[in-house]
Amino acid sequence: MKAIPISKVKAIREDLGATHLVIFAIAENGQQHVATHGKTQANANEAAKAGNKLKVTLGWPGDLCTATPLERKCKNCDFYKPYYGIHCFNGWSQDGSHGFCLYEPKRTNTDQELKCSHFEPKC
Repeated sequence: MKAIPISKVKAIREDLGATHLVIFAIAENGQQHVATHGKTQANANEAAKAGNKLKVTLGWPGDLCTATPLERKCKNCDFYKPYYGIHCFNGWSQDGSHGFCLYEPKRTNTDQELKCSHFEPKC
C-alpha cells in the first residue's frame, strides 16, 4: 500500500461534510498509515494533533508523531505554477517565487507565499 494522498483525504472529508478527518489504514503487509485533513488551517492543526496522538497510542517512533499540516500557501498548491522566465546563457531569468494561479478561468499572477481559499495540495 502506498501513502494516502492528501487530495483523497480532502475529498473524503468534503464528501462527509466534516471539518476534521483522521484516517488510519493497515496494508496487507501490516504497514500502518495515518492521514489527516482539516477544512481550515486551524482544523488541519487540530486534525494533525489527533493523528499524532493516534500514532503515539499505536506505538509509532516519536519522530513520526510530530507531523504538522502543509501550509496553505500558493507554493504548496496544485493550482500554482511558478514562472521561471526564459532560459538564458547564464540560467533562468526569474527564480519562480512568482507565478500563476490556474484556478480561475484566466491565469492570475500570484506570489508563492500568498494564502488562498482555493488551496488544493500538490500531494
